[in-house]
Amino acid sequence: MSAPDNLDDLSSTQLRELVLKLFVKLTEQDRTISELRLEIARLKGLKGPPAIKPSGMDKGTEPAKRDQQQMRPGRGKIRPRVSVEDRILSAAVPAGSRFKGYVSYLVQDLVLSVHAIRYRRERWVTPDGQTIIASLPTGTDGHFGPEEGVGLWFLVDW
Repeated sequence: MSAPDNLDDLSSTQLRELVLKLFVKLTEQDRTISELRLEIARLKGLKGPPAIKPSGMDKGTEPAKRDQQQMRPGRGKIRPRVSVEDRILSAAVPAGSRFKGYVSYLVQDLVLSVHAIRYRRERWVTPDGQTIIASLPTGTDGHFGPEEGVGLWFLVDW
């Protein structure tokens, strides 16, 4: 890159371009110089910059951590004791309706083992603003299954 004969003859945009080129060249040279200095230090067997560790004075301001023996283990993830079967119920909706998710409805039936079914009832909003939710299967009365007769019922809050 050759220097121009007279800088006063250059326009401001030409001067900006020249300064930009010089900045790019300067950063490339700085990077090359720092790489060469590291290479010279490596070849001479010199140590790199010292690794200065924090003094430890900051530890006094933080609350002390409890020992592992004092810490109690957490409960962990809580899982239901029965398996829940999911069934999706579809609703008959007019054209142009928008799907708005599901409404969960839990039905429990106690036979010899616990069997829970979560009906995922489709919920739609019609163009005129009416909400339509899929109906439950026939025989479902309340939150318990159609096979009543045991007489022992309980609610589980999911």
